[in-house]
Amino acid sequence: MSENRFVSGNVIVLYCNFVKLESKEHLPQHIMERIAVCTRIYELIMKSKPDKSDTIIKVNADIDVGNIVKNNLLNNGVDESMIAVESSYNNIGHLFSVLMDEIKKRPNPPVIYFVSSYQQKNIFDKATASYKGYKIQFEGAFDKRPIEAIEEDAKREKLSKKFTNIKEKGKNKMVDMLLNYIFPESKKRQSS
Repeated sequence: MSENRFVSGNVIVLYCNFVKLESKEHLPQHIMERIAVCTRIYELIMKSKPDKSDTIIKVNADIDVGNIVKNNLLNNGVDESMIAVESSYNNIGHLFSVLMDEIKKRPNPPVIYFVSSYQQKNIFDKATASYKGYKIQFEGAFDKRPIEAIEEDAKREKLSKKFTNIKEKGKNKMVDMLLNYIFPESKKRQSS
């Protein structure tokens, strides 16, 4: 985005990838913390923003986890029509690649709130670095799991890195090819 545009709407992304259920109906504590942060953001939006009716919560989780998270959100007073469970993203980078493709089509992009563990802030920063000009906020939740479990999640994020930003890489390659075609002399000058 080359210029700042008027923002319209709110997208809350509740990131719950790589979750192991403790039982069929009980979510791990770190996911409950994320739900609490998401609920707090939702309540603030509903109380204070004029575009509150254009709000959606995108729960990124597999279907079983996503449905339990959705039920928790409903129990916390979130309107069901504002919740979407999506399980098609491999990692944070892939999620933002797809999400930003959707948002770039809008004349006035929404504010994006990304809810995850504080430990995933670095991954979030890398995934959103190329989306300057959009209002994207990281909202961290406590994650008291052992460091090994947190590091395992971080490894999964990096393993799937090859799937992220495929469109961006393709566009960059096309621009490079076009510039090389238009300015072939620059390569000849550099080599001599």
